Amino acid sequence: MEPRGYINGRDTLRELMKLQDTAAIFIKISPKDYRLSNGLDYCCVVVEYKDGSNYSLHEYGKEARKLHEEATIMGGKE
Repeated sequence: MEPRGYINGRDTLRELMKLQDTAAIFIKISPKDYRLSNGLDYCCVVVEYKDGSNYSLHEYGKEARKLHEEATIMGGKE
């Protein structure tokens, strides 16, 4: 169960993409099924805007797989 008030990476990514509409681009998405040395699934997605500001999202475990899928669907590249 997620803590009260918790916003997962997918929801955050959707909100970030709404902020600047098409001005946002993906500059990094971790490879699919990337795992840390301890075996934990991990995903990093970096979104950048025309003004140069960027946001980095990090998820672990099953949320990492979901974030990767969402970023890929939204048009990012692996």
